[in-house]
Amino acid sequence: MESERIKSITINVSLLLFFISLTQNAVKIYYHGESQDSSSISYLLTGSIAFFGGGLLEEIIWLANPLCLYAIIMLQRKDRKAIVLSCIALLLAISFSFWTEILGSESGSLAKILSLELGYFLWLLSIITLTIGTFLFFIVEKKELIEEENSIL
Repeated sequence: MESERIKSITINVSLLLFFISLTQNAVKIYYHGESQDSSSISYLLTGSIAFFGGGLLEEIIWLANPLCLYAIIMLQRKDRKAIVLSCIALLLAISFSFWTEILGSESGSLAKILSLELGYFLWLLSIITLTIGTFLFFIVEKKELIEEENSIL
């Protein structure tokens, strides 16, 4: 069935892009008078505890990751909640591109974002892939069900 192939490709490509993004820098920041590259893996690992340093908004953006994981689980189960979860994750990920500052350290001080780097864009692309693939899966699955019903009649 075509829908199963779409589901498999969507999940695999999305996860591949996500894991590749972790090997890259996410942002370039200006902090304490110098430019610094910030790795994607560090944001993944520290994002869940960002609120301890005063980074409530960083924590909210980080939630795109578990939302994507949950969307993948729902897609695997053919649950339409995957559409909503991936869309929320996508909105969160896109919203980060409008930020000008980010938590610079655990002390709560802010760092200026100089540029978004390849890691961020690959992360975003993984979520876009998941979202589009999820929509496509449910469209094709519905079409297949209709065709199956018509062939039975």
